[in-house]
Amino acid sequence: MTFFPATFRSPHFIPVLLFVNTCGSFLVLVSLSTHVGSVTGSGLLAGAVLSAPWLPALLLAGPLNRLLGRHAPERLVRLAEAASLLMTAAALVAPGRALLAVATALVLARGFFETVTRSATSVALRGTVPPQRLDRANTVAEIGKLTGLSVGAALAGPAGAVLPLRGLIAVNVATLALSALLAWALPSPPEGAPVEGRDGAGSATGTRLRVEDPVLRRLFARFLLVAFWQGFHTVAVTVIPLHVLGGGTRLVGVFVAISAIAIFAGSLAALPAQRYLDRVPSAAWAVLPMPPLLAAVLVGRTVPTLVLYALFLVLFEVAYVHYNNRLLAAASAEELSSVVTLRATLLPSGVAVSILVMGALCDLVGPLPAALVVAVITFLVTAATGTIRQTWRRPVRDA
Repeated sequence: MTFFPATFRSPHFIPVLLFVNTCGSFLVLVSLSTHVGSVTGSGLLAGAVLSAPWLPALLLAGPLNRLLGRHAPERLVRLAEAASLLMTAAALVAPGRALLAVATALVLARGFFETVTRSATSVALRGTVPPQRLDRANTVAEIGKLTGLSVGAALAGPAGAVLPLRGLIAVNVATLALSALLAWALPSPPEGAPVEGRDGAGSATGTRLRVEDPVLRRLFARFLLVAFWQGFHTVAVTVIPLHVLGGGTRLVGVFVAISAIAIFAGSLAALPAQRYLDRVPSAAWAVLPMPPLLAAVLVGRTVPTLVLYALFLVLFEVAYVHYNNRLLAAASAEELSSVVTLRATLLPSGVAVSILVMGALCDLVGPLPAALVVAVITFLVTAATGTIRQTWRRPVRDA
């Protein structure tokens, strides 16, 4: 059964689908985390709810890789969105006393299907967008996802004040119904195009979770720097306004708001910058964010620190887009499913480890030494992966 004729299907629906998916998901996620924190009084439990959607992808990396390697990506997106819709709708009939527990379990269980959607859409773009437009398409998809995340998180407060938890879940059901409909508008690869993750004989070669290409391994090392920066940023949005600037919770709120705007601005800036990103050495995007980061901590004055830290985050997001696009464009058909799976699992793992390490460093020695550690590790990793030559689009291969 199809809802859209082939002539109306387009990869341009992917950014809209990701926006709708993440907006509804984070609306419930942030509201549920706040609710758990207020009911239990535990910041740890509230934080655990926020991180819950990423846990299934970490534990089920093998099944995710096999799904991406063996099945058409547009079908995976449709199945994932349908499964999320059914699970969320079923939560609406949970009795009142059990609703909080059911909603928390729903967030955890649905995390795998959300990861399938976000990973399979990357594979779908690779199979349906011409190579010369792939970097732009991936950037627009990232903007759609990030916009949905930001809008959903921003609406969580006002919506939570008006609607009960069951009402928020009902809103999420509506957004999932829309994203499931949009999933049917995704196109199939053109006739005769190779199926990503399979060889010419049709046997699945992308089912092993392994990246053997040394260039892709070096790109992953630099891509993981983004996760390391994200972990530092998660800690710094509280530590810098409180301990560097000597402010209170109000300044923390301002810092968080400006940070969100800066990251969003970075994703928008990366879109027109696509034509220039591949003309700058890849290493530059790893080291460019470091000077404004160190300067922001060293200055220690409210306005200059806010401006410099916002600049760091803009460059941080441009670097993320740069390395994300390079990975997706440079991966061979046989390794694409592994690349997408590892991206979905290594990045949250890197963020979690970085949060623990950076949090401990900030507690023990302060934010400035922690920022210096970030800069030193960035320069070391960049130097160790310095043999990556500047290639952007396949079929050109790095040596």
